Amino acid sequence: MNEILTNPLSQPILVVLGMGIVAYLLARVHRLPGRVLVVLAAGWTLYASARVAGRIAATGVWDTFPLLQLDLPRITLAVVLSATRLGNLVVFGSAAFTLLVAVYGFRHMAGDEREGKFYAWMIFTLAGACMVGWAGNFFVLLVGWELVTLMLFLMLNQGLPGIEKGAAKTYGVLGFADACLLLGIVLMFTLPTREGQPLHNLALPASGVPLSLKALTGAGFGLHAYAIYALLLVAALAKTGVMPLHSWIPASAAKAPVPVMALLPAAMDKLLGIYLLARVVLDVFVLDATMQTILMVIGAVTILAAVFMAMVQHNLKKLLSFHAVSQAGYMVLGIATGTPLGVIGGLFHMINNAVYKSQLFLMSGVAGRASGSDDVGDMGGLARRLPVTFACTVVTALAISGVPPLNGFVSKWLIYQGALDLHSGFGTAVLVVAVFGSSLTLASFVKVLYAAFLSRKPEHPPAGRTGGGESFWTAAPMVVLTLACIVLGLWPRGPIEYFGSEVSGLTGTAVGVQGTAVFAGSAEGAVSLWNATAATGLILLGFVLGGGIVVLRLISE
Repeated sequence: MNEILTNPLSQPILVVLGMGIVAYLLARVHRLPGRVLVVLAAGWTLYASARVAGRIAATGVWDTFPLLQLDLPRITLAVVLSATRLGNLVVFGSAAFTLLVAVYGFRHMAGDEREGKFYAWMIFTLAGACMVGWAGNFFVLLVGWELVTLMLFLMLNQGLPGIEKGAAKTYGVLGFADACLLLGIVLMFTLPTREGQPLHNLALPASGVPLSLKALTGAGFGLHAYAIYALLLVAALAKTGVMPLHSWIPASAAKAPVPVMALLPAAMDKLLGIYLLARVVLDVFVLDATMQTILMVIGAVTILAAVFMAMVQHNLKKLLSFHAVSQAGYMVLGIATGTPLGVIGGLFHMINNAVYKSQLFLMSGVAGRASGSDDVGDMGGLARRLPVTFACTVVTALAISGVPPLNGFVSKWLIYQGALDLHSGFGTAVLVVAVFGSSLTLASFVKVLYAAFLSRKPEHPPAGRTGGGESFWTAAPMVVLTLACIVLGLWPRGPIEYFGSEVSGLTGTAVGVQGTAVFAGSAEGAVSLWNATAATGLILLGFVLGGGIVVLRLISE
């Protein structure tokens, strides 16, 4: 028991869970304890993850901590925590977004009698994310995964009247996906190893740990391995919000509390879903051509179909929800390429998307309160009333559209390069789809910026107009996220090196950064990150397509 209380991974989880319990018990007394505890929980997790990162950097190894083990007939259930670079980044990111969204909620949730309980759910969500990021086996991951799903359902139900249907659909879709995850894990128990022993521990592979299914996909277990792969893939894609398992996001967006959308579908769910996808695709399995092609098609279709759906939306939150789906397609596409640059781009885009998409959802809450409506057509003239919000939205809108020198461009460019590195017509085709998706995204946000911020005020304002404006609590998180878009775009070397180290561990391919080039240690030699001619051509193509679509829409209206 003493080892559990002092372990560098289990201790933060237990502390956060304890804070969540206290916050829940005090929620009926006053909202202040919840506010304090959610900040302390996020701060403590940031500190703990920073310590773990320092330990990994100093030792150069991924530590695994087996804590508890339950021996049952033919089954051994073990609580194993593991500190990996990518998993620890998921924990750090989840804590950072929890802190920023909680600060935003101090103003946005003020006056809601359920505010204290809301912060308790946020703390429990953070604890679940810690379990997933620091899971050393699938058993621990499953527990944290289910906790996050349950907390999302509870937080959604604190939205506007009518949210019940969206919350039920969310729980239905994610519950189905979670059941697939559970079934996939159960099927792992039936797979023998090459020595004929069952996979009792269900270890998530890491450096120095024997790989489980990776050794089996070419050893006569094809159909069985395919079934497990498909089940785990459903869980990862549903959590990420990839088509056709995306419908829970737009179904909840319009009536959900803004902090919920900014924290989970925009940020934390993307971190958890892509984390599991990366481990499954790069670490647990060896993908063959069929598995890789299917995953790339899913990513490409998601990019294009979701952005088309976004362009016809009038509700700002729903519009942003479809863009959240579309951006997930880029992450899936990058990882599915299996090339070092593509994988780095997919993982980097996971972070970039969480940053600018979270800010855009926070913006929707401020704009909606100031105008009294979430309909873009009922807004107008908000640039003068909300100058900080407008400035932040301009930057993040350009970032999500992949405009240089912002962060979205860097990660998308790496994904484009990853697709080109396949040296196939199919890779070129999905590259064109991805670029076209970015141009449509740009066109969509030009419409939002003009209608909500730059057009004239409506002659007949909505009856629910509140006259609310900006405050420190709402503006500060948006400014921090916007600055992150700029910093990650202008100085991407650090994240690229970080993910390069992760890709080296997962794929066995040495990847590093020198100057402005990323080098893959393969037979084909070095692959440049930046090609001025190709970059200029793709950027111009995006602007031409996006501008043409804007003109056509203005003419049709």
